[in-house]
Amino acid sequence: MFLSVTQLEKDMGVNKTIGRFFVDRKPPENNSFWKGRLLYIGLGNGFVSIPVFYDILYRIGIPMEVLLEEKHILFMEQLMHYAILQEKSEISISEELSCIRGLLKNRIKDPALYEMLNSYLDQPVLKPLGLFGLIHPSLNRADVFLYVLCDLPLTEEQWKLATRYWYALHPSYLIMDDIRDYADDKEAGEENVVIDLGDGAEGFEKTFEMLYRNCETMKEINPTLSEFLLSYEEKLREYVPVKA
Repeated sequence: MFLSVTQLEKDMGVNKTIGRFFVDRKPPENNSFWKGRLLYIGLGNGFVSIPVFYDILYRIGIPMEVLLEEKHILFMEQLMHYAILQEKSEISISEELSCIRGLLKNRIKDPALYEMLNSYLDQPVLKPLGLFGLIHPSLNRADVFLYVLCDLPLTEEQWKLATRYWYALHPSYLIMDDIRDYADDKEAGEENVVIDLGDGAEGFEKTFEMLYRNCETMKEINPTLSEFLLSYEEKLREYVPVKA
């Protein structure tokens, strides 16, 4: 479904220039993440999170021309290509990481944090390490996207802010997906944060509490987005089994 620049700005607080850049961009060719899509940005969480997170990076002080520089965006798009191939089990996690690290050759801006991110993502089960990771591994499953930060000239403080708001933003999308997919995930034995948090009524309530905390953190940087995410609560409650 089409997502307009006005919707991104009014509903999610995304800077108009950033919104326009991604809404108007053509889906890259031969890229599995955008395969078969006519629009670059749609309502799916994986797509809308791109302009939303780039807006956060702009809010913490990364210049617009750096964020939207063509070579960087092409890198981000290739990262997404390998990420979706791994999600679909078409390549292994080690192949995914190797390919993305190859793309970063001679482009790494902060070698120490790059190596820390490597060490974090090389773990068989993703557990917190330095700036990276939440205690619930199911909420760390999109963290390969953090490699985009390695291609940007962030200060130490900006790294801290970028990861702080990443772990408020993207896990919120994952939480919403996990609530909606709870029944299917449980039947299939897939990872799901509701199950991680105790399953049943307890698991759902702890999951909603985590969403509230994330939105409180998000309010620091983008109050409009915080309210937008919270507006989904009533719809999400419909997915809670009566006898959860």
